[in-house]
Amino acid sequence: MNGRKGFCGSDNRLKVASHHPHYGEERPLVGSGGSGTVFFSNCNLRCVFCINWRISQGGVGSHEDVDSLARRMLDLQLQGCHNINVVTPTHYSSFILQALDRAAALGLRLPLVYNTSGWERLDVLRRLDGVVDVYLPDFKYWDPEMADHFSSGARSYPEVAREAIREMHRQVGTAQPAGDGLMYRGLMIRHLVLPNNVSGTRKVLLWIADNLPSNTWISLLSQYRPEYRARDFPLISRRLTREEYDAAVRWTKEFGLTNVFIQSYAGL
Repeated sequence: MNGRKGFCGSDNRLKVASHHPHYGEERPLVGSGGSGTVFFSNCNLRCVFCINWRISQGGVGSHEDVDSLARRMLDLQLQGCHNINVVTPTHYSSFILQALDRAAALGLRLPLVYNTSGWERLDVLRRLDGVVDVYLPDFKYWDPEMADHFSSGARSYPEVAREAIREMHRQVGTAQPAGDGLMYRGLMIRHLVLPNNVSGTRKVLLWIADNLPSNTWISLLSQYRPEYRARDFPLISRRLTREEYDAAVRWTKEFGLTNVFIQSYAGL
């Protein structure tokens, strides 16, 4: 308000870091044409291990207006992308809604992927009901102490993320690829397995099994590497081990989760 910066580092202006077809997302989002990704500057979670810290905390990006964002979306559609994938969108959700409205009037027909840290307010999510097609939240931590320590005092993260994921599922249901292999609607949860049980993986997976359908789409990610300030924190200053990731895979089977993307062991 009044142009002052909030905790996320943003003021009352829209700021975009980049837009391009992205091929590093989950296969049902990428297809042959890529996911039409729009990276927004700044972040409300500010993890000490963020691989995109220059964007999320360094503020890399340019200020622009809603019409410019609408044109970016239409450009991604023209390039053959399968969706519009808004990354770290929450603090700009009002701008995004306006841009979508203008882009749709000019011919935008792609599904919207809401790519978020999972630390979401329910009132914001409810305003997105009927707009978002695919929710792609992280479920980063189970333990409030870990969230507090590694994500800028976000002690409420586990509770907030659980309620947010429930609401997302209520809106869009369980994600299932269409006949062409692409995802057009549904909830896809990402969980990054962190070393030394920092992420509380077993409890996260058990909660999903107990509270959502067994075929809930889960990306179980092994890609953690100590970026940004992570080497200053002994618990997360190393890569994940094969044994730690293997344990996470075993838990998905133990809990009856049937739709889990298992990432390659490269680097483990």
